Amino acid sequence: MRVKWGTIFVCKQWTGIALPLLYENVHIYSVSSLQKFVDHLYTSDQKWDSIRRILYSAPGRWVRTLDISEVVCAHDAEAMLLTVDTLLTKVFPLLPFLTELNLSPELVLSARASSTLCKKDGIERLCRLKGLKVSIPEDPTLNLGSDRSVIELLRSCEGLEQLEMVSPDDAKTEEDTDEDSDEVVMGDVPHPPSHKPLHLPNLKFLSLLSIPPSPFLSLLLETPLPSLKHLMITPHDDSLAPYTASILEVHGAGLSTLHLNTPKHWPTATHPSNSSLLVTCPHLRHLSLDYPLPVLSLPYGLSHPLHVLTIPRPNSRFLRDLEHLLPRLPNLTVVRARNVRWLPHSVSGKALEAGVQGEMRDWRRRLLRRGVRLVDGEWMDPDSL
Repeated sequence: MRVKWGTIFVCKQWTGIALPLLYENVHIYSVSSLQKFVDHLYTSDQKWDSIRRILYSAPGRWVRTLDISEVVCAHDAEAMLLTVDTLLTKVFPLLPFLTELNLSPELVLSARASSTLCKKDGIERLCRLKGLKVSIPEDPTLNLGSDRSVIELLRSCEGLEQLEMVSPDDAKTEEDTDEDSDEVVMGDVPHPPSHKPLHLPNLKFLSLLSIPPSPFLSLLLETPLPSLKHLMITPHDDSLAPYTASILEVHGAGLSTLHLNTPKHWPTATHPSNSSLLVTCPHLRHLSLDYPLPVLSLPYGLSHPLHVLTIPRPNSRFLRDLEHLLPRLPNLTVVRARNVRWLPHSVSGKALEAGVQGEMRDWRRRLLRRGVRLVDGEWMDPDSL
């Protein structure tokens, strides 16, 4: 980074060319760096006069990407998070051409920061929004709870192409899920009072990471997403089963990639995914599943264009089901074991044939007869090690 910034000192003519490029993608790693960045933009904006032909001040107008996803608030976390929220509230109006915003996984935007972001000039230019947190409803009698500011923000971001939603507290989500897993049904979560759906015609990538049942998920079912191609839902647990099924019924027809995964720190779901996933999502090219693995099925005589299938690790039961289905998956070329790595050939032959490695090699032999490769979590073949 120092080498890049050194280019502006080569000669005076380079400054006007290099500065906009250096400010185009801003990646911040600490609260102190964010403070300096915001102070510089704010001071520059205060010096900007109305006589200039350009409406927006520099360097704020040069920023296209702001990434604070790696900012860690280790000491006095609550005060530091409040500081970050205040700084973002201050800087959002100074970034009229912002197209990508990556938020810290520790930060929940306040209503003040969300309101400032959605009302800033150029909000329609925001294409990628990652790390936006949905709070867990504290009071089930509230129609929107703390989702209101998030929903209002999304109503303003009509140009979004990529959206990543996360939960603010995995531990709390897990605790609530364990307590309520036997009682959660679609009718338990109130719908927003206004049934006006969101308008996200360009949304192609949607990630729902550890999102608890909430009014946002209910609203998502009413929102048309004509451009949606890639969907990730995690954790795929029992509490989200009704929502997952409904989301796939509403938005599954156009999907080309579907990830149904559970984080390692979450307990394994007790019920498998719906066996009719391939029917609900007829244009999938990549399907990623988690335990317990479903028995995938297709109506007799119907084929599917699936190219890549990802599973956590191989087991004999799923292999039998997959071999039975392979004649109706003519385009399947790769099966990936996400949580397994091939051992190098330097390991003894007995070790290579034992346990999971032995299961992997058995899968590889049987799938190669059908023209399907088996790769590990790094997308590697054993022959390439």
